[in-house]
Amino acid sequence: MEKLEIMKFDTPELQVIEKSKAEKIRATFEPMAKMLLEFEKAFKEVTSEAKKEITKDVTIKAKRLRIDISTVRKDTEKVRIAEKEEYLRAGKAIDGVSNILKWAVIDKENELKEIENHFEIQEQKRLEKLQAERVGKLLKYVEDAEERNLSGMDNDVWQAYFTTKKKEYDDRIAAEKQAEIDRIAKEKAEAAERIRIRKENELLKKEAEQKEKQRQKDAAKAEAERKALEEKARKEREASEARLRAETEAKAKLEAELKAKAEAERKAKREEQERIEAENKVKKEAERKAKAAPDKAKLIYLAIVIDNIVFPELRSEEAQHILSSTKDLLNKVTNFIREKTSNI
Repeated sequence: MEKLEIMKFDTPELQVIEKSKAEKIRATFEPMAKMLLEFEKAFKEVTSEAKKEITKDVTIKAKRLRIDISTVRKDTEKVRIAEKEEYLRAGKAIDGVSNILKWAVIDKENELKEIENHFEIQEQKRLEKLQAERVGKLLKYVEDAEERNLSGMDNDVWQAYFTTKKKEYDDRIAAEKQAEIDRIAKEKAEAAERIRIRKENELLKKEAEQKEKQRQKDAAKAEAERKALEEKARKEREASEARLRAETEAKAKLEAELKAKAEAERKAKREEQERIEAENKVKKEAERKAKAAPDKAKLIYLAIVIDNIVFPELRSEEAQHILSSTKDLLNKVTNFIREKTSNI
């Protein structure tokens, strides 16, 4: 059987004080050393059993022995305080001896505490592993999964909670997919509407071109009729002048008539020139309006396209403010287009 020896108190602090006092200090703490010696056998038995297998019975023994052995530390502390008050000069020596005992006891206490709390430690490890497993499963569906106490949930509570969060996630994904389907359908409908408007504008353009061709045709016919009338009037005027010249015998009268005729022709030519200029002005104005008509339709269509822009849904206040300002600017643009095209 292994022979146990009592702890010896040979500290540097004891060497520098009076021998009798040193011996007295040793004698003061010797009972605690003997107490610790009495627990040594029980301590080795518990730690030996723990190394083989930690059972519930072993944890109970460890707890009981830890509580018992802690009395050595507590009694040592009491003696240290009492002796230090009496031997102020020997305080360092007392602290040194006390620390030897305390360190010896604390190491044993800690080891026994670890054995005593074996099942609590194992349970904590189990909970940590369970927390990690549940976080791994839930992280896909909940962003702050790591911040939630998942290991504290009973299994049925956890299953219900996990099922609920998974369903919420799946429902959100389904809603986002449906929203995308709706957006695509809306874009297709808008594209179809734009095609309809474009075809309608093309039809209006063709009708306008046909009307302009008919107007030009009618204008050409009217011009031909006007020229025929002028030609007839000219011939009649010349015949009248010829008859007048034939009847006039006097040279002076003939010259006067010729002068008058020349003046009349100049006047008629000037009037004709003014008439032609007026007609050309009217014609140019009509041509300008005819050319502007397709552009006017294009500008009106541009305003309609701007009005039907699909704006994104935004979350941040800053982005929403920018979008609101953009809408105001686009409204001003469409109002400007409509106001200016009304004068074309």
